[in-house]
Amino acid sequence: MATVRAVVLAAGRGVRMGGEHPKTLLPLDGGRPLLDYIIAGLKSAGIGDLLVVTGFKHAEVQAFVDEHAGDLSVSYTRNARYASWGNFHSLRVALDQSPGFDVLVVNSDVIVHPDVIGRVMSAPGDLVLAVQKRLVLNQEDMRVRLQVDRVRGIGKDLARAHSHGEYAGVSLLRSRAAQAYNEVASNLEWRGDTDRYYEDVYADILTQIDARAASVGEDEYAEVDTPEDVRAAVAVLERHADVWGSPAGAPA
Repeated sequence: MATVRAVVLAAGRGVRMGGEHPKTLLPLDGGRPLLDYIIAGLKSAGIGDLLVVTGFKHAEVQAFVDEHAGDLSVSYTRNARYASWGNFHSLRVALDQSPGFDVLVVNSDVIVHPDVIGRVMSAPGDLVLAVQKRLVLNQEDMRVRLQVDRVRGIGKDLARAHSHGEYAGVSLLRSRAAQAYNEVASNLEWRGDTDRYYEDVYADILTQIDARAASVGEDEYAEVDTPEDVRAAVAVLERHADVWGSPAGAPA
């Protein structure tokens, strides 16, 4: 069994959160930043190896991780094209730096319970997606179509009426999925078709691999895209204070 390496995709700017600092370093409600909770969650899930993909203000991100990583084995790679190419390239860069690993991908703007990470790692399949099943989905959700636990579609362009939940920003690529991903990403780069999410590449490889879903509870996940999303993230943290501790500024 291959060793799992966590990859945090932290190259983007986060324009909707102001764009002055990397979104993952913005404090939640005056407290700890998103990246601090992500690192703590990875540790709690038993992850020992971490690769951080940086881009915008990379030195700030690296300094924070160095200070808070503790006993994690940490390495870095930079997506120099973060401003002009979609984040599919960040994951491509990470896979190139991770031969022999199963790669656990974590978005840098999510709060997700460590139990979700455990479910993703223990699920079968070449590609495993953390999916929060919901009937009500909005236009910005990364929607997923399922057939029992098999992933049949993913993308913001999926019809909401035919979608079964939202991708929660955590996924695992085993060797077959990683190889298929790199092949598709290479073709996109050669064609100059570079305005893509990495989830778009996932959608392109679903017919080639065994893609599965791991469950995410109603109170186990929040994504922070805009300032209005912070409240939901803090609510997740407060409900699971035994995992992360109470956010600063919130009642203990």
